[in-house]
Amino acid sequence: MRHFYILAWILLYSPILAGVYGDLEFGDSRELVTKKLGQSVLIEQTIDETYNARTGLNGIYKCKSKIAGLACWLYFNWDEQGGLNEITLRSESLDSNLYETELKNAWRESSALFSRVYQKPKQQAPYPPLSSFKDHQMMISHVWENNDKTNILIGTGMVKNQCFLFIRFISTQTNLSPQD
Repeated sequence: MRHFYILAWILLYSPILAGVYGDLEFGDSRELVTKKLGQSVLIEQTIDETYNARTGLNGIYKCKSKIAGLACWLYFNWDEQGGLNEITLRSESLDSNLYETELKNAWRESSALFSRVYQKPKQQAPYPPLSSFKDHQMMISHVWENNDKTNILIGTGMVKNQCFLFIRFISTQTNLSPQD
């Protein structure tokens, strides 16, 4: 239940802090994102800072609190000018045999929380069947509009017999299709 309150706090107060995730804002440069992540109380860096240039930022920052019972890492996307235009929280990978149980419960809990905070989603689909991952690695099920500049997407993914939950915060100027 603790993760529910922490995620709810992030969702409710992010617009006051900046508008996306903690104090990260769309348009921030990689340098500014790195600086803000280093000062964030929401995440922790999982590798030594000296390796950042070799590894990039994706997957090296972990949320300090679990989201819907799952540990999550942050992934980023940048626009042509080098500004931040997407933040994805991706859960730990689970064996595919947990897709209909543990992952479905996390998906349901996350979707319910976002619906409480952002009201009814702009788009909503049922939990994707496992068979839908033959042609896709990620399936978006929910889309919320946070304001004129942010969409929030929730979905599930499957890579190499491992499933995961993802929550994407994207600039409305960004294409909604998942990155395979």
